Amino acid sequence: MRPPLTPVIRGRPSAKRAVYVCGRPRGVFVLIFSSVSFILWYVSCGLLTVLWALAIGLLATILHASFRTPNLKARLNTFREEFRAVWRNYSEL
Repeated sequence: MRPPLTPVIRGRPSAKRAVYVCGRPRGVFVLIFSSVSFILWYVSCGLLTVLWALAIGLLATILHASFRTPNLKARLNTFREEFRAVWRNYSEL
């Protein structure tokens, strides 16, 4: 299960090393694991449930972010920027 040997240059291993999971490169392992997961979801009719759960979670996050009031620090920063913009207009006259 060990990865293939990589050359060592001047006592230091190379900085970029591939990651191996169960003796296979990480990308291959992720692809196989994702494919098996998708097939199991499809066979068990759980794919629709997972998609609904993701959609509801995303919708709840977007709704919460759109209705949330900014905190005091953000409000003060906004007020300060607006005040500076107005003050610049007065100083140019």
